[in-house]
Amino acid sequence: MRYLHGVLFFIAGMAAHWAWATYFTAYGLAPQVLLILTAGVAAGSGPVAGQCFGFAWGLFLDMTGSHVFGANALCLTLAAYGVGHLRRQVDVTSAPSQWTLLMLLTPAYFLMYGLTGLVFERHFLWVGWLPFIVLPIYNSLVAPLGFSLARKYVNL
Repeated sequence: MRYLHGVLFFIAGMAAHWAWATYFTAYGLAPQVLLILTAGVAAGSGPVAGQCFGFAWGLFLDMTGSHVFGANALCLTLAAYGVGHLRRQVDVTSAPSQWTLLMLLTPAYFLMYGLTGLVFERHFLWVGWLPFIVLPIYNSLVAPLGFSLARKYVNL
């Protein structure tokens, strides 16, 4: 039964990301729901579960219009690995630590994504200054909700 919850959570995460990015944007920006949920799964269930969810969600993002196929999968997998190992040193169950984590993780994700483009497409995949500055704040505000949902529904 717990694996069924994981599958349903995975599908719900894709649907939530699509819906928020399509219908609920603010100035054309939407939080990176799948990055938040990947960090929540990695913080709650460990790096292996986070990497599995992050890789699969990254492939979903890559299929929806990425420049380099596999770049999001790689970046979400690396983010889950980092968060999963960081949870042993830092308490990531409180809201302030989740805000801080996402404030640091979002720009790191953008830089990893850009460097992946630099390696494979020979130019840095820059998201722009507005997303680079605003999305860490937006992601950190949504983080407690994503972490609580991941803790509730993914218990592997």
